[in-house]
Amino acid sequence: MALVFDVRQASGKPDDNRRPGTACPFCDTEELANIIRRDGDCIWLENKFKTLRATRQTVLIESSDHDADLVTYAPDELHHVMRFALDCWQRMIDSRQYRSVLMYKNKGPLSGGSLVHPHMQIVGLEQENGYASLTSANFEGINVWQQERISVNISTEPIMGFFEVNVSAPQGIAASDDTRDQAEADLFADAIQVALRYILNEHHGGRAESYNLFFYHLGGRTIAKALPRWVVSPYFVGYRLAQVNAETTLDVDAERLRAHLETLV
Repeated sequence: MALVFDVRQASGKPDDNRRPGTACPFCDTEELANIIRRDGDCIWLENKFKTLRATRQTVLIESSDHDADLVTYAPDELHHVMRFALDCWQRMIDSRQYRSVLMYKNKGPLSGGSLVHPHMQIVGLEQENGYASLTSANFEGINVWQQERISVNISTEPIMGFFEVNVSAPQGIAASDDTRDQAEADLFADAIQVALRYILNEHHGGRAESYNLFFYHLGGRTIAKALPRWVVSPYFVGYRLAQVNAETTLDVDAERLRAHLETLV
């Protein structure tokens, strides 16, 4: 499985990492084109730079605040952004035009992201199954916390490594009108925020400046996988061998993360 990257389509693409100080295209909302949907500050639109063949690439702008992030949002904004994103992702899935639809977020210079302004990406793959190389074991591990039907664990068989946090919720609760479902959808967003704050501020001494956040529908659950990003291990690059931290290290992270999550109760 390989996605074909067309470098010609990337010509002129803004990049805060390589060309800092240039105008941010997501701040100038009046100039945005091909908007699919908007709700308040959240805007879902076609990606202007369609670099991947046989895909539909879309971008979801989370906020009008250039320097904001999922880590910094107040509860109401966090819940709104997450509900909007999950709903847009589901709409693209429900269109049945794609073999698989991926939603993810890059943040920071080592994440694969090029713009600072808070955004996610929703990409429909016409030919590829984005889940083909994944197993259920990639989303299992050390149980950290559970409240109602929301649970958090740390992967013991991560996709890439070394430290991956899985936040899991029943699929579909974000679109439900049921009071319990709505409360749990908000708790799902809260747990993701806590995991990301831990990754940036405490894990590995708070050295991480970048993270990725990936979303999956698996086994009737919606799972968000959050992980810090470093320079990729040569074992993964050359052999697709993931590494995971030693059990003692994972246990320490689990206890520290659990203490933060318990403040949500």
